[in-house]
Amino acid sequence: MRHIHALSVATALFLVASTPALANGFYLGGGVGYAGVQDTAATPSGAEFDESDTAYKAFGGYRFDVLPIVSLSGELGYRDLGNASSGIREYGISGFDYSALAGVGLGPIELFARLGGFQYDLDKTVGGTTTSFDGSAPLYGVGVRFSLFGIGVRAEYELIDLDELDSLEMVSVSAMFEF
Repeated sequence: MRHIHALSVATALFLVASTPALANGFYLGGGVGYAGVQDTAATPSGAEFDESDTAYKAFGGYRFDVLPIVSLSGELGYRDLGNASSGIREYGISGFDYSALAGVGLGPIELFARLGGFQYDLDKTVGGTTTSFDGSAPLYGVGVRFSLFGIGVRAEYELIDLDELDSLEMVSVSAMFEF
């Protein structure tokens, strides 16, 4: 019984020591994944577009811990959501994003939520004719992060609410370095 108690105390101390309580600071990272684009074309038949393409992102931010298990971050980034295409239609999307992240974790694992915006450029090409759009759209997301000794990996699911599309989502895995 005494060994189980000692093991429990040692495990708790490891988790507390691994908690990013002293992880305040800057971080840089990059990720890869896919972007899914859904749109109903402005045609009499209402043909649907539901395709995806490889997506990339680069980001930097500042993280600070509110409590030992609660963190907040401010993040800026650039993402290229690829050129999803099908037949005579192709959608190219890229732009800059800004977000606030709030996380809850214990030890090296953290769950987080993202709320921000996306300054985008969208090119819709149908039958060789390109129509360009730009603007700002809300960005929402959730993810999980694993970080140990200043190196981190995170997986995310994000929704971007562009007025010109029915749905735009990004699923990604990123690596990051914390200063």
